[in-house]
Amino acid sequence: MKDKAEKKKVSIRETIRVAWKPYKRLYTYVGPYKWRFIFGLALGFLFGATQGCLPLVLQKVTSTVFHGAAPNPRDLVHHSELLNAGGSVKSIVFVCLLIPAVMTARSLMGYGNSYYMNWVSNRVVTDIRNQLFAKIVGQSMDFFNRMRAGVLMSRITNDTSAMQAALSQVSSDAFKQPVSIVLVVTVLLYMDWKFTLATLVLFPSCIVPIRIFGRRARQAVQNQQENMGQMVVTMQETFAGIRVVKSFGREAHQVKSFSRSTMLQFRNAMRMVKSMEVTGPLIEVLGAMGFGLALLYVYVANLSAGRFLALIGGIFLLYDPVKTLSKMHIVMQRSVAATVGIFGILDTPSAIEDSPDAESLDSCDGRIDFQNVTFRYTGTSSDAVKNLNLQIEPGKSYALVGASGAGKSTILSLILRLYDPTSGAVRVDGRDLRKITQQS
Repeated sequence: MKDKAEKKKVSIRETIRVAWKPYKRLYTYVGPYKWRFIFGLALGFLFGATQGCLPLVLQKVTSTVFHGAAPNPRDLVHHSELLNAGGSVKSIVFVCLLIPAVMTARSLMGYGNSYYMNWVSNRVVTDIRNQLFAKIVGQSMDFFNRMRAGVLMSRITNDTSAMQAALSQVSSDAFKQPVSIVLVVTVLLYMDWKFTLATLVLFPSCIVPIRIFGRRARQAVQNQQENMGQMVVTMQETFAGIRVVKSFGREAHQVKSFSRSTMLQFRNAMRMVKSMEVTGPLIEVLGAMGFGLALLYVYVANLSAGRFLALIGGIFLLYDPVKTLSKMHIVMQRSVAATVGIFGILDTPSAIEDSPDAESLDSCDGRIDFQNVTFRYTGTSSDAVKNLNLQIEPGKSYALVGASGAGKSTILSLILRLYDPTSGAVRVDGRDLRKITQQS
């Protein structure tokens, strides 16, 4: 019941609202590459503008071809004097070359847009991966006690890949596809507003399946990312502890655990695929119904074949942008969940940081003092070390002896400053370790 309630709250508006803050922060990483990014967006705009011109080009070509603006090629064989009948032959050749010329320009713009947007997104993801890895490595041992290694690996690999979609796919399509739709619709309205309205009257119905299946996709996206992290955790623990696994005959248990994770991953992946792909056929059905209305209008209005081909060609140009935008909702949900998880780690403060007045330790004699040191691990209810007073003189050998859990490893960790004491102080040559830089 709780999952159903959450799904009902999800909408395109809600997705955009949730995505706004993490996306705004993500785009700050574009700064060093802003000119490439802007150039890529400009090419996307030109792609949409070129696509908007195609119906006009089609109208020019079809009206020329179907209305006999040039001599018939068969007549040229027997009546060569028609070649000198003005610029009609040259004009039809020129007109027929308009379509490949415009399509070539459109393809070049599309290629440039895709190349530059992917270049920027991959470069930004590279920077974020480096920053994320440095942040994780710089965390204290307490952080690694709380976080599984497999989850951290999944953040650096899988989540950053999902984040890339926010920069390449979402950024490009959110700018390029609406431009294409607006310009094509504007041109079609200019050419024949009655035909355009009769054809597009069903297009608003496309919003309904997008909203319905978009709601179902969000939970599947979140579960898929969680299961991917669990799957990586299982692999990491199995491979790192393979000696223990084999020593205790736990191979079957680990295989079963991994199979359970992969099956959950499969189910969530198929839920997401179903939500993404079902919108395409639904839009096609609605488009076919609109096409039927268009044919009815052609019969009533007695449109010429050339004009009809130009108009219907423009209608079909709307299909790909509408289909792409219908899937962008789910892509945004996937990338938002990944982006929030990554920034969550980047915003996690380290439990051990150099104080503002920390100094480097260039040399020391090696005297170590524990003064009333108490330490408790996060999430535990008892102290690992309590009110410890200990002096370790330089040049002498010491042995820490005690039962398991007595605090031997904890004492060594405190000397290395893998943890800071809960209370008390650890000193080296009389200087508190917290007043010495970690690099020392």
